Amino acid sequence: MQNIDPLARGSMFIKEIKTSNLNDQFHFHNVHEIALILKGNGKRIVGDSIEHFTDGDLVIMAPSLPHVTYSGNDYFLTKNYQEVHALVIYFNPDWFDEDILSSTDFISLIKLIKNTERGIEILGDTKMKAIKALIKLKNSRGLERMIRFLDILDFVSKSDEYKYLASEGYSNSYAQNNLERLGEVYKFIMENFTDTIKLSDVSCIANMTPTAFCKYFKSKTGKTFSDFINEVRISHACKLFLDINLTASEVCYSCGFNNLTSFNNNFKRFTKMTPTEYKKKLHF
Repeated sequence: MQNIDPLARGSMFIKEIKTSNLNDQFHFHNVHEIALILKGNGKRIVGDSIEHFTDGDLVIMAPSLPHVTYSGNDYFLTKNYQEVHALVIYFNPDWFDEDILSSTDFISLIKLIKNTERGIEILGDTKMKAIKALIKLKNSRGLERMIRFLDILDFVSKSDEYKYLASEGYSNSYAQNNLERLGEVYKFIMENFTDTIKLSDVSCIANMTPTAFCKYFKSKTGKTFSDFINEVRISHACKLFLDINLTASEVCYSCGFNNLTSFNNNFKRFTKMTPTEYKKKLHF
């Protein structure tokens, strides 16, 4: 667990990130976190959720929810630097004591805090309003900052423009050594998923036999190792389909699949649509 030390001196801490790439460790905090990607793209893992993110991505996570963000695959393959600009707001869970959480005056806030246990992505008009408010929050101080922040929590809590990230029933079962081990595995996958990934190579990174690693990975993530890799690949495929000129075949092989049948089956499994249906939804 990462402790956010500045919160020891206050109830909120805002960190602005400007860097060439995101390459964090898989981790969780002792505080609530709001993460806004103003500029940048890549993969986001929250609990057992794997998704592509781009400019304007906005998520809220409760304490103890493991997460990590990685820069786009282009960075790992070519080491071409991309500009990343993010705002991260940490706030103390002690704000919400039993008296507040048992009050009927705060029903929407109680629901929001509960929902963040799975991580939520803010969408639509609520996201656009929140982004503008968070930028103003960064430049405010003292009581004005606190008032602005409470206003953000208020209008976000009253909105239904969000989606859950981690699956229902997800719980954090990671000890620190498990976080570090899985973090190294995740990093390797993000750097190599467009190529053939051998189980023997990954199990070596985890310092386990292939059989032991497969059992370990499934117990910690709720997914088989092959399913996890395919989910990462399909997430990347969804990004590639933003280019209307790319065919399904081109996307298939760019994502690390060896044949169209496997690509089509996995695409429909994870998105509930065929590649053709998904592409039509994007561009028509």
